[in-house]
Amino acid sequence: MDLGLSNEERSFRDRVRRVIEERIAPRFPEWREKDTTPRELFEIFGSEMMLGFGREGDAIVPVPWLQNIHLYRELSKLSGGLGIATFVQANLGNEAFYLFGSKEQKKEYLGPGIEGKRLFAFANTEPSAGSDASAIKLTAEEKGDHYLVNGMKAYITSADLADDIIFTAVTGPTSEKQHRRVSMFITPGDTEGLTRTRLKKYGWKGSHLCTLNFEDVIVPKENLLGQKGRGFYQTMELFNNGRIGVSSLAFGAALGAFEHAYGHAVKRKAFGRTLFEHESKTYEFSENIARLQAGWLLIQKAAYEADSGRDFKHYASLAKLFNTEEGMKITLWGVITMGARGVIVQNPISDYPHDSIVSLIGEGAPEVQKKVIAQNLDSILGAL
Repeated sequence: MDLGLSNEERSFRDRVRRVIEERIAPRFPEWREKDTTPRELFEIFGSEMMLGFGREGDAIVPVPWLQNIHLYRELSKLSGGLGIATFVQANLGNEAFYLFGSKEQKKEYLGPGIEGKRLFAFANTEPSAGSDASAIKLTAEEKGDHYLVNGMKAYITSADLADDIIFTAVTGPTSEKQHRRVSMFITPGDTEGLTRTRLKKYGWKGSHLCTLNFEDVIVPKENLLGQKGRGFYQTMELFNNGRIGVSSLAFGAALGAFEHAYGHAVKRKAFGRTLFEHESKTYEFSENIARLQAGWLLIQKAAYEADSGRDFKHYASLAKLFNTEEGMKITLWGVITMGARGVIVQNPISDYPHDSIVSLIGEGAPEVQKKVIAQNLDSILGAL
């Protein structure tokens, strides 16, 4: 594995930085004040073919993970909320259609989706089903040429903004295998019987988090996404891929906090010296830059394995576990290093610890990552 950036990766990273600096950062204070994710964000990235997919002639092709990680890293340095909203569109919405959609579904949804002209949300989590994705209770009862859907989804990013909702529901309640109970569907966001309610939260500020209530929602059979009874497995495939992205979001928040703290420490004087010149603080910066370097290498490794077509899920779990847990420590340390300035809402560094907390939860709690890692210890050891 070459740890240096390829020309394609460097070019993609530089384009990401330019787009953020020129087209997003100037508008971000307004969006942050309004606590919202505007459609303009997706249209900007869509025009640059940065929503997970690009075009080669008439074909839609995935953007390699070794490029994607730069998008989420750079974006979450500015805003974790904008980062997670972009991630959901690209690597849950667009990717679901790319992996599981029929030819007709890809034409209708995926094409506009990668251009940021059609927005998606992905709804699996319920009040009693989070990391245990197979425990969902939302039901889709077969009724002739359609399904009748009833129940609730919770903590769904961008659900009130989305033109279409991708969701999982129980279609085989009597199945002997719990993992075969679930199927995946598509429904318009404004469909009759569906109520979308935005929740108040902290962390990933600007992104919209919602509950969804389904009351006798009619979903045509052609809106089944993928195979009936394969919804759980399809969800797990998306989540395994997505852990690389969430790791990058967590890393970006930690890197952003470190850079803010470093810029402050080399200027702020205390007891006749800058903060950085005090030995104890110097050691803290050294320890945290080592953590950042290790975290980025884990992300690169997971991305490399994924792009190579090998089994990468344990590397994605390693990257997510390390970057989310260490990221919490680094972002909190960054705020403390800034002193009173760090807790002022107008100071961007105040967002990073909250972003780190929700990164820890998204795409599987730490216990899930530890379980995946433990199940693959022989493979991990064998590669060392």
